[in-house]
Amino acid sequence: MITGYPKSSTTIFTSNFLDGLEHPQVIVANLLLRIGLTFGVTIACPTAISLQSSRLIDSPNLFDEESKHMLVLTLAWAYVLSARWTEIIPGASTMSYTESVATRDSRDNARNGDGDLIVDLGDITYEAARWWAAILAPEEGWGACNFHNGRVLKSPWSVKLESCRTLALRYNAVPSPLEWHSSASFSTAMAYVLDYAIYHGLQNQSRAAFAAALLLPTRHRISKQVRWPRMHLPRMQRSKPSVEQYLPPWGSNSCQLDRLLALSCNTTGIISLLCSTFIEPDIPCNVCGAWIQGAFAILDTQVAKEPHILAQMLMCRAPNLNFLWLGGILMNVQHYIMKWARPVAFQIDLHSAAWTNSYVSFIQKPVSRTASNATTVQRSDEARLMFLSQADHHSNPPLVPFTPFGSIALKDCILEVQMHVSCPGYHGLRYAGWAWNCRNNTKIAQDPIESSFTPSSKVDNAVAGHTTIHYDNLDRDKDCSESMTRNMFKWLREADGFPVAERAIREHEWINGGWSSEEESVAPEGDGKSTTDQQVGPWICRGITTRCNTI
Repeated sequence: MITGYPKSSTTIFTSNFLDGLEHPQVIVANLLLRIGLTFGVTIACPTAISLQSSRLIDSPNLFDEESKHMLVLTLAWAYVLSARWTEIIPGASTMSYTESVATRDSRDNARNGDGDLIVDLGDITYEAARWWAAILAPEEGWGACNFHNGRVLKSPWSVKLESCRTLALRYNAVPSPLEWHSSASFSTAMAYVLDYAIYHGLQNQSRAAFAAALLLPTRHRISKQVRWPRMHLPRMQRSKPSVEQYLPPWGSNSCQLDRLLALSCNTTGIISLLCSTFIEPDIPCNVCGAWIQGAFAILDTQVAKEPHILAQMLMCRAPNLNFLWLGGILMNVQHYIMKWARPVAFQIDLHSAAWTNSYVSFIQKPVSRTASNATTVQRSDEARLMFLSQADHHSNPPLVPFTPFGSIALKDCILEVQMHVSCPGYHGLRYAGWAWNCRNNTKIAQDPIESSFTPSSKVDNAVAGHTTIHYDNLDRDKDCSESMTRNMFKWLREADGFPVAERAIREHEWINGGWSSEEESVAPEGDGKSTTDQQVGPWICRGITTRCNTI
């Protein structure tokens, strides 16, 4: 059960927030391995969404003409997520409206040619009209805040609308003083969004806009602003209201929404998941660079730069992450994700991997069955057992997602590996639940919906096309295989040293160049010393893991 703390001391998750949140917990044989997680649940300033001309936009048009409603729906879902945030974050104030409001459509607007910025709401109540006036207001029309130590901290989905032209609302309702209406609650605001989607027949676009709203915290981490196309809503055109009644994007279980809120706030996890789409953890670390460069040779083609094509490629590659990729592309984070994925320069997050049943690291797979009389073990299984047994200096998973290559003699492994390598049962990570550390030293936990030893793998069933792939930009000097291999063996051997049998690996230029002289063994081979640092490590290793076969 992984405990969760917000980054800021301003907020501590309450039991209401915890009812539906899942957090990875892993089982080592019959033991629980608890891994902590910290992420922020507030921001200092809202994300600015600006309306720009088509040549300056960030957000791609994935829904053709119907995407004109995407901005409206995304802004609306941002309020809904923030409203839920105020209900579950201790100390958060209730939702409030500001004095900034969107204007109501008038005949003068139509005569002046401003109808392209009119939003048709149909027949709505006074309260709904006030809510929409806040949602589409210039700058900030509403607030979701937490006051702490004299600071005003906002919900991660807080937004402000920047546009040279205001949005006008068209609706049928008796005018009333807007300031008299209290702010809409979470459930009421959700109903307003669903009514708008049904009125215009935009169920699919509404779900896509919800995915975009979920990626707002990630976009805020990358950039505090996102540019969207300026809307051109048709004048005096009303779609026939749909009679289809449907559930919100998270279904009928509000606990599922709380899980999505936690995932949305864990921006490191979101980035890790999206970056993992470009890698294949089963590929050995010493040849992974060829895979990465080959993958990006395809992604760098002109056809793959089309938003529709890129979205389809990425969502087909990782179907369980398709909603994140849809939201990510609408928020224009794909270029940043690809920038980090190309050199594999992203943090592996096992928490989000467990939440989404995603395969982001070789360490997630169970240890292979090994015969009782085996004399060797795959290095990948050696690494898994070192992590699962929480051996010294191996309590954290490797930073490298790719598997180590080859095998090692069992006698050269640390004792924890030798003890467990031939166990009849399974050794592996399994999702077992989520728990929060709450006030008064209490914990709130929930079991997972399902549990598996093996995460979902990537999908590679695409039919070959006729696009010509150019590999002219392949560059061995930019190959990440060297850094991945060096980091992998640092994780494996930095604490206890290299066995003599791995002398060739230790002296290889990829490894030797990354080890400082202080890390070199100061004694001749065979004297029981290992290549640990010269401070605390040596006497610990001599007392616990002394071996006469290290260099």
